[in-house]
Amino acid sequence: MSRSGRVCLSHVLRDLARISQRAGLAGQVCRGLLGAGYLLFRWRGQDRSAAQFDPLRRRFKRLLLQGSAQTQCRRTANTCAKLLKLEPALWTFLANPDVPPTNNSAGQAIRALVLKRRISGPIRSRRGDKFIARGFSADETCRRQGRDLRDYLHSAVVAWIDKTIPPSLLPAARPSG
Repeated sequence: MSRSGRVCLSHVLRDLARISQRAGLAGQVCRGLLGAGYLLFRWRGQDRSAAQFDPLRRRFKRLLLQGSAQTQCRRTANTCAKLLKLEPALWTFLANPDVPPTNNSAGQAIRALVLKRRISGPIRSRRGDKFIARGFSADETCRRQGRDLRDYLHSAVVAWIDKTIPPSLLPAARPSG
């Protein structure tokens, strides 16, 4: 699962659009997944309840299973298998209306950092690069949620030392009803 407990559906759809150009069953399955993804965004804009997404969710999972089982294209099978493992995270936005189905706003918020990093050169290691990216992402998320970054980081370090579950950056779920 993704570290944040969700997956950016815009990135998934971008990958599916590329894969849908493939011939045979692999492309056909991904065209079905792509159509379901577009329908998901249309329904999300109509403020449908989580229960109303169940048929779409079942269709998406059925297509992922079909795509992972097909033998014509190993890359498509691997992508579908990977998405199957992440499947619960694809739907996090249904359980928590404060979590959007994409991370586009977060991506836009750190765009200046990404551009600066490209201009000045990368960090010397992949680990350092990930650390910087995650740090700025946590900073921006805390800022948008009105949370104190130092408190979040302190809790994260204490959880790491105590080998307990780290604090979440997902917004707290609002009571439904």
